[in-house]
Amino acid sequence: MTKLRWQHYLIAIVVATQMLIPLHYYLARRDPHDERFAWRMFSPMRMVQCRPQFTKADRPVVLGVEFHEAWVELASRGRFAVLEAMGARLCQKYPNTEIRLDLTCKYIDGSIKQYGGYDICQVPAL
Repeated sequence: MTKLRWQHYLIAIVVATQMLIPLHYYLARRDPHDERFAWRMFSPMRMVQCRPQFTKADRPVVLGVEFHEAWVELASRGRFAVLEAMGARLCQKYPNTEIRLDLTCKYIDGSIKQYGGYDICQVPAL
């Protein structure tokens, strides 16, 4: 019988780590729209249609003017981390101004959920 060498243990640790890291996103995530480790072709989150609406002092913010189209695309998928970063950037660009975020998402089953509805500049950094 051959002895197990340290290389075998190292390989086993690497493989186990690669299998366990994605579980973090399924067990301890706060953003249901974040599917970085999902099998996207089977995920119903891919079909979610969200409409983010930022307002600055009760006036709509044109997202295509303020942000790159890649950010706008991720925001339209309802990615909370992206929306929070967009809000933080607007708060930094327009200090002492109320920046409100309203997010409406339509899911594949026809249900509609709304998120936000408050001054995002008043939220402490996470």
